[in-house]
Amino acid sequence: MANHPRPLLGLKGHELLPTDEDRRVEIGVYDVLLPCRKYEVAYKVAILGKVSQSLEFLLRLVKAVPGIAEESAAAFFGFEQAEMGYVLNEATGPGFVERREGRLRLTSAGEALFREGTDDPAIYTVEERRRDLGFDLLAIAPQVPRAIDSVELALPQLPIADPAGTGKVGDRIFERFNRFFHELAERRDREQIQQRDLYSVDRIVPKDRFQVPVRVRVFAQASAPSLPEIDLGSWRAEHEVADRPQIESAAAMLVDDLKVNGNQIGGPQAYEALAELAPDFLKEFLTRAGLNVNRYWREAVGRAGEPRADRKTVPVIGSLYTEANARRFLDVVDYGLRGGAEQPEFLFSVAPQTRLWGATTQQRDTLSYLRRGIAAIAPASTAELRTLCLFPGKAPWFIDRTFDEVLSADSNDVPAALEVMIVPNIAVAALVHAPIGTSSGFAVPLGWASFDDDIVARTQAFVADRLWQFVREPDLHDRLVHALQSGRQVNSEGG
Repeated sequence: MANHPRPLLGLKGHELLPTDEDRRVEIGVYDVLLPCRKYEVAYKVAILGKVSQSLEFLLRLVKAVPGIAEESAAAFFGFEQAEMGYVLNEATGPGFVERREGRLRLTSAGEALFREGTDDPAIYTVEERRRDLGFDLLAIAPQVPRAIDSVELALPQLPIADPAGTGKVGDRIFERFNRFFHELAERRDREQIQQRDLYSVDRIVPKDRFQVPVRVRVFAQASAPSLPEIDLGSWRAEHEVADRPQIESAAAMLVDDLKVNGNQIGGPQAYEALAELAPDFLKEFLTRAGLNVNRYWREAVGRAGEPRADRKTVPVIGSLYTEANARRFLDVVDYGLRGGAEQPEFLFSVAPQTRLWGATTQQRDTLSYLRRGIAAIAPASTAELRTLCLFPGKAPWFIDRTFDEVLSADSNDVPAALEVMIVPNIAVAALVHAPIGTSSGFAVPLGWASFDDDIVARTQAFVADRLWQFVREPDLHDRLVHALQSGRQVNSEGG
């Protein structure tokens, strides 16, 4: 997949980066459920083996010279009478050769020993098999069932053309089982020296349904960030994906359906907030019209690197829970903890209002990664860091099961495209999810992560001022506001 990207959305206008500076960047990741079903398959395998050398010579001679005299055959091989009698018994006993009036001819069973495309005779026996096998209901390709956890169980599902998943699919199993027979063959069959071929498929019985997660990573060229390319390489090898084009197509449709209009999701307001929270860091990209997003994107692509003591704020492109960004943010947290801050009680996440945000176990894994990393860096605290999500509207199940606690708001004044993550008094990150270089398209996350004192304090105040929209219980509200109160001084001129 990585070598054959599939672009999904068109991008008009000039490229954001010159060709010689272009690069491929990861901008998102989603896990989606692939509907599958078990089928009981009854079939027969033909176990092929070689005949003895003497019998093989005789069969090949009789096939080449039908009706050859027995004496001529014995003379051809230089056999004595006893030796010829032994070979003839071996040939006539199973019914491979017919003896009539002193001449030899192959029977239909003997002819059948010569498989198409070969001059070598081979015998075979037929054995019955019956196995429960899993197939996905899109490509009708083999899929091994596995246990899925509570977050995976709540993930969105890939679309399926035949919701019943029985009639047409059941009929196709016959053909697909034959197509993937050597992949599906029992291990003991594959490990045997003798070759085994599928002889017949006799019965298909549909059984339990199941689902398996498929990871869809989204990449883009930096010159056209809102032109996403899907990559299923984290799920299967490229040649296996090639055998499952229906799944690749469904994943492409899912990502294509995520395109948005930047103005409608509040992109300008979100970029304004991004600049207000880190005015000094973004000052060279600010104009009278606001943040020059295209210029900042070009800069972020070129210098999105690791934090240092003298580089407290770093650009972030792509979802916070890509593997690279998760490591980068933990490095930011590491530097923030060096200032002597104690391990916090909560980790705050403000969700953007973009479809399928957080629809991946990689977000849960990122939170766990941060929790373990923070505990290792600041082991003095015995309190476990709790993950809390402020979610505009009703949160989907996968968000409820990813965070320790989810607080929803019917209405709020957080820009819809803005995402914020806060490790109180230690580090923060903010990203805008909006198309870049075009008015509508895939919402590309772009922002920064920081352990700068002023940016941390300013970001915490931004969220604390809006907590009442998510938390109506006074005691909990006060507790969370206290967690967001920074002991650091805010420099209104810097950041």
